Amino acid sequence: MKQTVLKIYIQALFIGMVFSACTSTKKIKTSSGIAEINYLEINDRKQYVLIRGKDINNPILLFLHGGPGASATALLRKFNHELEDDFTVVYWDQMAAGKSFSKQITKEEITVENYIKDVEWLVDYLKNRFEKEKVFLVGHSWGSRLGMYAVQRNPENYSAFVGIGQELHAYRGELLSYHYTLQKAEERGHKKALKELEEMGPPQSGHYKDMYATGFWGGVRQKHWLLKFGGERYQKTTYIDWIFSIWFSREYSFADLIRYGKGSAFSAGNIIFDEQFNDIDFFKEIQKVEVPVYFISGAYDYNTPWELVKEYVDHLSAPHKEFILFEKSGHSPVFEEPRKFNHEIRRIYNEIK
Repeated sequence: MKQTVLKIYIQALFIGMVFSACTSTKKIKTSSGIAEINYLEINDRKQYVLIRGKDINNPILLFLHGGPGASATALLRKFNHELEDDFTVVYWDQMAAGKSFSKQITKEEITVENYIKDVEWLVDYLKNRFEKEKVFLVGHSWGSRLGMYAVQRNPENYSAFVGIGQELHAYRGELLSYHYTLQKAEERGHKKALKELEEMGPPQSGHYKDMYATGFWGGVRQKHWLLKFGGERYQKTTYIDWIFSIWFSREYSFADLIRYGKGSAFSAGNIIFDEQFNDIDFFKEIQKVEVPVYFISGAYDYNTPWELVKEYVDHLSAPHKEFILFEKSGHSPVFEEPRKFNHEIRRIYNEIK
């Protein structure tokens, strides 16, 4: 009996330690380096901002993660930390994402406009604090859309923009994604996938709540099969490895992983009710930008299909523009081919400076 009680006590203690574990970030030992965890009041909402780099005199690189609600801090620290040698890297968990998730944030606050204003606030903060004229902006997926809004509104703040898995056109992108998934289901004779895809039918609009006949969850199921059929990641059909990378990150605890899931569901589930989020068409809305732009896509990306990105690059007017295709990546070249990605980021900055 005593052994059973002791065993239960030890298990409870272990669970408590896991959930309440303190997080930290590895020190940088150079004399001019920075390794700093912040919780900044960005437009009256407390948000997590990690700043790391070997020399604060280096250019600022601000990364805008996807989702909305899908913090990339842990994955960036694992796969892209070497960029800290050349940049002051700013890892930001956007409103309601990751370590910035809070029950105090209301559904009504989850709007595109609020996210844009948060970017503007943070960029002004970074420029003033580090006495820089410009910020090097990188955005992935939803963050790539947010980045394009940012450089369109305030081009003077940015030396360049890099869009990864660029969001461009809600309807056309989803239509290409659906047909890719349907084709793969037919090739494999996958009865369950075919049944669900045929029930939902192809997307009828770029409005995420009801673009499919089966509603919002039709889109969720389409992305489920897209992942299973290789249109999301290169030679991977789950996110298990990335989930463990977040869990065992020095900057994240298991409690943060739970918070990550809540924030992701809350953000994605409410942004679709903002009309500005729906029916985007950058071919019409953003035909010109005044900063150099680079678009990195994976050859296996049919979440934001790379063919559409290449077409947009040909369509866009910019001081400099470039389309870069990673042959062994899906929607996330930044994490799927990190060495190549880190090399490209250095190459791009050396080109623009």
